[in-house]
Formats: sequence, C-alpha cells, structure tokens
Amino acid sequence: MKTGIKHLKRSTLLKTFLLRFAIFAAGWLVLAGGYQITDIWFVILFLVATTVISMYTVPPGQWIIRPIAIARFFPYFLFMALRGGWDVARRVFLRTVPIDPGFITIEHDPDPRKTLILVWVISLLPGTASSGITEETIVVHVLDKKLPVLKEIRELQNRINEMFDDVKR
Repeated sequence: MKTGIKHLKRSTLLKTFLLRFAIFAAGWLVLAGGYQITDIWFVILFLVATTVISMYTVPPGQWIIRPIAIARFFPYFLFMALRGGWDVARRVFLRTVPIDPGFITIEHDPDPRKTLILVWVISLLPGTASSGITEETIVVHVLDKKLPVLKEIRELQNRINEMFDDVKR
C-alpha cells in the first residue's frame, strides 16, 4: 500500500480536503458555541492549517473504517470504561478485593492502526494497563492474574478488527 499524498489524484485530494475542512469547521462551530464569528480570517487560517496537517498525517485511504462497526464499538467502549473504573475503585476502597499483580504478553496485529487502538483501549479493561510494545507483542500489566484478561483482550481485538475494512488498495 502506498503511503503519502503525492501519488493521489488532485480530485481525490480536493474532495478529501473539503470533507475534512467541513468536519473541522463543524467541530469548531460546536466548540465555539454557535455562529459567533469573530476573527473569521484567523479561524479560516487555523482550519486550513489543521486540514492540511491532517491530510499529511493520515492520508486519504489510510483509515478505511466501517461506521456501523464503530457505532457498535462505542457502547462496548463505554461499558468497558465504566467497568474498569469500577474495578479500580473497588480495589482501592474495598481492601478485601484480591490483588495478584503480574504481566502477560499478547501478540498484536501487524497493522499499526489496530495496535494503536488496542493499546489505548486495553487500559480500560478491568485491572489492566499496557506497559510495553514490541514489534510483535504487547506487555500488559494486570492487577489480578486470575481475571480473564486474555479472553477480554481477544474480544477487544475482534471488535477492533471489525471496525477496519481490510480491502487492500
């Protein structure tokens, strides 16, 4: 797969630029609280710069994702975040919850995008934190080695894989 934007057609670049510019402008409007337009030239300059930077950092076609799978992932993500927070709070405030810390090593996908998302989200699983990444593995710190962490990480990997369209271009 070719990376970068030099090999792309101008029409693709223009469409991508306009779409991203519109998304960033809409985000700015939401964050600014509506249609209060002051220093519009500064805002436009900032939006153009942000859009150009985004096109160089994530060129068109690099993140081919499935929106429905992302919509299904979002409730899972929220549930895991709440569950992980609750687990840590229990371990801190209720001293009766067992703690048997250790490290486990898991293999990750060769796709760096999937690995990045996996590392970000692993820390939301109850009693876990990513602590190291190598070419082929991720080292995960667990608060209790008896928890079914490997099973939960496999489920997480499956859900992340569902979000990406693995069609080679």
